[in-house]
Amino acid sequence: MTLPRTLSVAWLVCLPLGCVGTTGGDLLELDAYAAGPSDAEGARAFQNSRGYRVELSEARFFVGGIYLNRSQPTSVSSDTSCSLAGIYVAEVLGGRELDLLSSAPQRFPSPGFATSERALTGEVWLSAGDVNQASSSTVVLRVSGSAVRDGQTFPFTGQLTIGQNRVVPATDAALPGQHPICKQRIVSPIALDLKPRAGQALLLRVDPRGMFANVDFATLSETDGTYRFADRTGVDQASDNLYAGMRRASGVYTFSWQEEK
Repeated sequence: MTLPRTLSVAWLVCLPLGCVGTTGGDLLELDAYAAGPSDAEGARAFQNSRGYRVELSEARFFVGGIYLNRSQPTSVSSDTSCSLAGIYVAEVLGGRELDLLSSAPQRFPSPGFATSERALTGEVWLSAGDVNQASSSTVVLRVSGSAVRDGQTFPFTGQLTIGQNRVVPATDAALPGQHPICKQRIVSPIALDLKPRAGQALLLRVDPRGMFANVDFATLSETDGTYRFADRTGVDQASDNLYAGMRRASGVYTFSWQEEK
């Protein structure tokens, strides 16, 4: 692995949405990884809050980018800009698909950057390319497996995307851009407390158990013996709650610094 190097420059952070602030101090180039939970076997078979014994045979997840902020701003789900208030002090671009049933760190294709300042908030971006693009065919979450409750088995499969199928209609005709699609694609604010230093890599862990926590599989539609998650909102409880689960700011995503080897 390549160790981060200290560049000692002031850093102007420019997201795809525009420059959001400046900060001084050392600039670290770092490797970044993502993985399933540390107890990956526990993520393969678990019980959710609805009383289902869930067994996952596949759980693949696309992360388009990671940002860390030194402030604790409000969530992007509120009526705010998609870029949060405060100063972004770390970024990792160049997305990749992850195997959430593996605890082994999976490397992002490009190095990230961080200042030496403490970060208090994290963001996970769920898009390939421009977070504002209206349509997207990128499968963000791909799952399959089975769920059992009261002796009934629900073999399931699903592929969730975030495009026109996730647009929230404006409630005010005078504000057609009231709910931009970028808000659906950014998971935030994820609480953390991290201060980087040279020789460390950033690790994001994603736990599928949190995504399935409130899913009622009995509400899914069945075709040829398989229960399928709908790839749009408003169809059934299970599909809506799985989509909401992968966008939860707590209970799904954790960040840490790892010593490079």
